[in-house]
Amino acid sequence: MNAKAYISHYVNYLKQEYPFLTEADSIIIRKTLFNLEDAFKRYFNKQGGYPNYKNKFSKNSYNTSAVYRKYKTKEYCNIEIDLKNKQIKLPKLKWVNIKGYRNLKEKNGRIINATISREPNGKYYVSVVFEIPSISNNYVIPKNIIGLDLGIKKLITLSDGTIVDNNKYILKYEKRIKRLQKSLARKVKKSKNYYKCKHQLAILYGKLKNARNYYLHKITKQITDNNDIIVTEKLNTKNMLQNNKLSKNIQDASFYEIIRQLQYKAKNKGKYFHQIDTYYPSTQTCSVCGNIDAKYKNLNERVYKCCNCNNRMDRDLNASINIMFEGLKIHFNNFA
Repeated sequence: MNAKAYISHYVNYLKQEYPFLTEADSIIIRKTLFNLEDAFKRYFNKQGGYPNYKNKFSKNSYNTSAVYRKYKTKEYCNIEIDLKNKQIKLPKLKWVNIKGYRNLKEKNGRIINATISREPNGKYYVSVVFEIPSISNNYVIPKNIIGLDLGIKKLITLSDGTIVDNNKYILKYEKRIKRLQKSLARKVKKSKNYYKCKHQLAILYGKLKNARNYYLHKITKQITDNNDIIVTEKLNTKNMLQNNKLSKNIQDASFYEIIRQLQYKAKNKGKYFHQIDTYYPSTQTCSVCGNIDAKYKNLNERVYKCCNCNNRMDRDLNASINIMFEGLKIHFNNFA
């Protein structure tokens, strides 16, 4: 008996032993057993540790597959989305109201699966995977280029002189988070007040995460809408986080997320995205004459004063212009 047949047989046994399992989607139970099998395979092949139980109080999620059936020339699916009425239908569930898809009036493509997750703050999310026909990437004819220097005081400095402020959301929520954490520490573990306080803390973390994500999506959309070639530097965030004085601010700035969003948004819009080498001395090089001055490794030096051509410029603006020129070289080399 192969694994698939054995799991199907075992699922039927479990349903007889535990009748409440019939209330759940049968695909979920099978997938859970397959995931368990994969986890043990990785463990025995020394590709991972011994499987652990899922934490009850962290993010809970399950994945279900789309099943298609035909009846009288019409095709039916166990997962349906009605974007007009803002509803979704999932296996074992009726039509449920949803939020989102504000700019999408109809779905194009075949549904593959859906992942339903519950965040610690009690909110539910559904992520639906579609299979769409392959579309050849028609890149735009580039008319402009922008260089981006990422930082903490100024989140993004663009080579055209535009500055995107760092809202430092962690500072806005830090006091309330600390107060709730102290309150949680005084509560009796596993008591009603303990879980109530824990839920309040999860809601606060959720607000912090959503506020930060909204801001990042807003600025990355503007940058990818207005520019055809976007250049940033590769940042080694793991090494940067080892600086205990700046680690909290670096995490709050979310450099990796900014670069990730710029990368996929530029690709979707047919724009070009390039990253220069991590060790390129963008902050030490004069953007006018190319002279390199090692003293600008020091973060306290906020104004770049070139000792060769007397160029005087904001340190971050100078770096973003250097990043732009280096990205232009990469672009010409790629398409030469």
